[in-house]
Amino acid sequence: MGSTSRREFLKLSAGSVSALVLGAGAKDSAAEPVYRTPGTIDRFIDPLPIPEKLKPYEARKDAEFYRVRMVEFRKQLHSQLPPTKLWGYDGQYPGPTFEAMRGRRVEVRWENHLPLQHLLPVDTRIHGAMPPAPAVRAVPHLHGSRTDSFSDGLPEKWFAPGGSVRYEYPNEQQPATLWYHDHAMGITRLNVYAGLSGFYLLRDQRELSMSLPSGRYEIPLSLQDRMLDDDGQLVYAPTRDDGVPVPKGTWGPQFFGSLPVVNGAVCPYLDVEPRPYRLRVLNACNGRFFNLYLNLAKNPADIPALVRFRQIGSDGGLLEKPAPLEQVLLAPAERADLIVDFSGLEEKTVTLSNSARAPYPGWTLLRALYAPLLELMQFRVTLPKTGTGKTFSLPAAIELPRMKASDAVKTRDFVLSESMDDKGNSLGMHINGKEYADATTEFPKLGSTEMWRFINTTDDTHPMHLHLVQFQILERRGFDFGTFVRQQGKVQLVGSSRPPAPNEAGWKDTAIVNPHEVLTILVRFEGYKGRYVYHCHMAEHEDNDMMRPFEVVA
Repeated sequence: MGSTSRREFLKLSAGSVSALVLGAGAKDSAAEPVYRTPGTIDRFIDPLPIPEKLKPYEARKDAEFYRVRMVEFRKQLHSQLPPTKLWGYDGQYPGPTFEAMRGRRVEVRWENHLPLQHLLPVDTRIHGAMPPAPAVRAVPHLHGSRTDSFSDGLPEKWFAPGGSVRYEYPNEQQPATLWYHDHAMGITRLNVYAGLSGFYLLRDQRELSMSLPSGRYEIPLSLQDRMLDDDGQLVYAPTRDDGVPVPKGTWGPQFFGSLPVVNGAVCPYLDVEPRPYRLRVLNACNGRFFNLYLNLAKNPADIPALVRFRQIGSDGGLLEKPAPLEQVLLAPAERADLIVDFSGLEEKTVTLSNSARAPYPGWTLLRALYAPLLELMQFRVTLPKTGTGKTFSLPAAIELPRMKASDAVKTRDFVLSESMDDKGNSLGMHINGKEYADATTEFPKLGSTEMWRFINTTDDTHPMHLHLVQFQILERRGFDFGTFVRQQGKVQLVGSSRPPAPNEAGWKDTAIVNPHEVLTILVRFEGYKGRYVYHCHMAEHEDNDMMRPFEVVA
């Protein structure tokens, strides 16, 4: 944007945001706010936003009814930046939080009120985005839910602006941190990056009776990365595997933003009391991994002074018992339900920090292609401990049903690969060499248990996600890549079997597969017959073409 258009933009935005930038005492509505560029803003000066809770327009004994509109709007991601044009559910970024009760049905009318022109450049060469498909399409998916195929938000079931759909979520599953996001074929990466995601917290009476931190002591944290231009507007600039930018409007296998965004704010802070808090953490990035830790050190280059915490739940609900941790690795779409006790840390600042490289794991690279996001937000233990009279505690050990390898009636192998041209450029990602549009090859039977093995032949770690089900990780194990290549796909396992870490030993719907490794999971196909999908949850990968359908049959 040229200097003239930039000045005009700032004049147009000044009236709506001057109070935010200049302070509540500013009375001159004509005064122009003084904005900065994204690379010069001050960190940790804005309070952490908490997503609003969605209210039903009708509530019955066994069901609640909602209406959610997808719209374009503007919002400041930082008080020193101009408002950014975004897409969001009900005009919010992240979208408003659903709070649902187990056994109480939720029905949502999702309405597409987005403009006809996409906010970001669309690559019309990849499957699902080719003409005559309109540039702007959307379909919401409730990630982690057990629902019928019609309400699952299948990627090809998108609807254009002016359209709507009514989905039902029965909520007949364990309480968990779920989330909803767009899933439109060929543009999922763009729609989610534009802002279309939000929390869906499912509860039950047992969880509510556990004396866990609640109310203002329960904090949802949606972690994302974004890139902004000098006018504060979203930039989506993917690259090749070697970090070289691809032409504008062209698909690329990698994207990593330069700014950490938590609940829609760049580098926010939260004032907390010296007491336990429950943090519902979601990695909602397109492709960035986070290895999170809580650091008392003042600078990221200092020797870390770690605050230990406990993970009490994963994607599919509570763990058997809390797992004590100093750090937790989260791939895109993974969730961690954490208890952090700030007691004894009065007047101290705890920084939510990250040590994961991009791309992850990054060990094959001789140099870093993308700057790391070392610090995401701060917790400032500055509030006095209020005398609410309520005592918070960790949940006692609970019994989770365990699946065994002998329960599986069938074993399926899924080879993850990347297609390259003669210049070493990625042409797309595949599962078993197939594209999404190829005929369905997996037909698990309703009520059966299967063993699925994901075999990663690439240099990336892939978070693999299954719709409809929650699964359990059986093991991870290496395989001889040379033998695999020479003998046309023969999997020769090497090394010892590694069981899931304690914080992965519960119910999962997304799990990471490391390079040249085999991830084995046990899946029971419960709930519904019909068509669903499984895919890598790096949004760039699932868009082209690391996603396949499966159909649950009677």
